[in-house]
Amino acid sequence: MIVWSGRGFLSLLILFITIFFFIPILPENYITQSFVIPLYIAAVFSFFFGIKWNKTLRVFIDKETGKEINFKSNHGLFWINMEYWGIIFPVLALLMLTQSLDKQGTEFYLNLFLIIIGIAFLVYFTTTLFKIKNSKISSFQFQKTTTEAEPKSSFVKQEISTNKFENEDPTKYLPK
Repeated sequence: MIVWSGRGFLSLLILFITIFFFIPILPENYITQSFVIPLYIAAVFSFFFGIKWNKTLRVFIDKETGKEINFKSNHGLFWINMEYWGIIFPVLALLMLTQSLDKQGTEFYLNLFLIIIGIAFLVYFTTTLFKIKNSKISSFQFQKTTTEAEPKSSFVKQEISTNKFENEDPTKYLPK
């Protein structure tokens, strides 16, 4: 079962689409790379769009009280925000690459090159997330979209004003 919130399912969708795209393109002896390269592509997608989409702040104005209600969007997969999948995918790719380091010739150098790219992704993504999470986020950094909320009818007030049970005998529901 896949659990997501918002647009979080797009991380897996991009991963599967790129895997199905790269498996027929690359030769059979590069099967590891046909999984590693899509993991890197999904990591870049998840990281940048996760930061962008999880940064939006929706502001609702309650008509009854006139107060602003702020809602921050949440886009994640398996209860993990999308930008963190940008770190998880390269870690999985690096694990796959380290298991296939015993190859010889050009495949060894290709694996080594992909390992260097994966480490660069991890360093960049973690430092960027660290800077974002530790900085004080002010209200002007969020992309605000203001919508007015519909007034909610108060069920308590309606029940008090129209008492439906005024002619009924309350003892008829008690045990005898």
